[in-house]
Amino acid sequence: MLTTTKWVTLALTAGLLSGCGSDETTLPAEEAFPEPVVGGTEDTDRYAAAPGRCGMPDYAWQKDAPLGQVVASEQVATFRATVLAGLAQDADISGLPELKYDVGAHLVTYTTQDRGALVEATTLVAWPEGLPEDTKLPTLLLLHGTSGFTDGCGPSSDADARLLVSAIASTGYVVVAPDYIGLKATEPATGFSHPYLVGEATAIASLDAVRALPGIAATLEAEGAAVPTSKVAVVGGSQGGHAALWVDRLAPYYARELDIAGIAATVPPSGLVEQSYLALAEPRNSTGNLIAFYGASASWYGLGERLDEVFVSPFDVDIPTALAASCDPGDAVEQPMTLEELFQPGLLTAAQNDALPELDPWGCLLKENGLTTTSTSRINDDASSYGILFVTGGEDNLVDTPTERVAYGALCDGGMPMRYLECAGASHTGATLWALPEILDFLAARVAGEPFAAECNVPAPTRCSGTPADE
Repeated sequence: MLTTTKWVTLALTAGLLSGCGSDETTLPAEEAFPEPVVGGTEDTDRYAAAPGRCGMPDYAWQKDAPLGQVVASEQVATFRATVLAGLAQDADISGLPELKYDVGAHLVTYTTQDRGALVEATTLVAWPEGLPEDTKLPTLLLLHGTSGFTDGCGPSSDADARLLVSAIASTGYVVVAPDYIGLKATEPATGFSHPYLVGEATAIASLDAVRALPGIAATLEAEGAAVPTSKVAVVGGSQGGHAALWVDRLAPYYARELDIAGIAATVPPSGLVEQSYLALAEPRNSTGNLIAFYGASASWYGLGERLDEVFVSPFDVDIPTALAASCDPGDAVEQPMTLEELFQPGLLTAAQNDALPELDPWGCLLKENGLTTTSTSRINDDASSYGILFVTGGEDNLVDTPTERVAYGALCDGGMPMRYLECAGASHTGATLWALPEILDFLAARVAGEPFAAECNVPAPTRCSGTPADE
């Protein structure tokens, strides 16, 4: 029932993207990590004091808590650069630049916060080693697509992910690949499901994963480990693309000390309300994502006991139970034949009447987590080099591309510095793979600080440089 994008595919995609071969000799010392800054201005303090939406219980972000504090760190793999290169070749991974560094992969448990309470989360960190003393490298925040909805479902638990993230690091980044809240790889258990497609929860956990880097560095004994800096490039695909755009939106409120250099967001469901209209019009792949969104996010908003307003019995119980029980819960719930057998009439009627945002509270959840409809204002003071590359696929059957073209135009016209790239003929996963050369160049320019000019027009689909010859 639930359509998910496998981590291995997205990890491979991001691995190829990330080889922009950053020049480790160009980063000044002052880019070392400063202390976390939550709020700090009149506007951001006001937001931090009451970030909750959609009638959820009041809470405030903690400001002086040990955010990003390392609770535990375990080296789970080591790779020689030559071995990584051979493994990449054996896996038929083309397009990677030179793999220059040996890498240690670490499973890190760190402190973040969720709805104002301190919680633990986990992240995979790949750390280049064997560099000249005090060599500084930029940080790459790698945000994965849908991998599950409960503890143990994040990338840090996957051996292939460890290999691929390490290959990325070998090109010249300190790579942080967070599991997100609710996908924790270590004990004790989180205690609740991953709040799927909830922008705040995922962005906060991701930013705090970056903040964990100084603490991890302090635990490394090996000589020649890279020194990470607060210059951060962000890459995300599918759910991770949505998360990357939320990092852009919330970093000025929650992590003002970080220098976000640029973002590549591929096939993101940024227009969540508009995508949901399609998912409720007829059964399609994205209907599964909407099911997962409501089934996993309702309890985060304090609405877990009201899912009978969304789903027909027994799905109001079966769906969240299945999401909490398995990383691949699709087979655990009998798939209904029609939308009417699954969704309550009120939700379907609101969708048919173009009134989803007004359906209280369920429309609010969609509206507040969509980039085009959220009430969270974008307050970024963008550097002249900062930009966002927004990539879609011409044949994406999961995230509707015509809908995202409109969303892109609205976001760019609203002041986000963006460029649009649509790979002709590309599927949901193929879009990122085929756009690799363009994304690679884009990220390299952002890390290097080259000036960026937004282009709000939506150009026609193009044959992306990585399109296979037989396509």
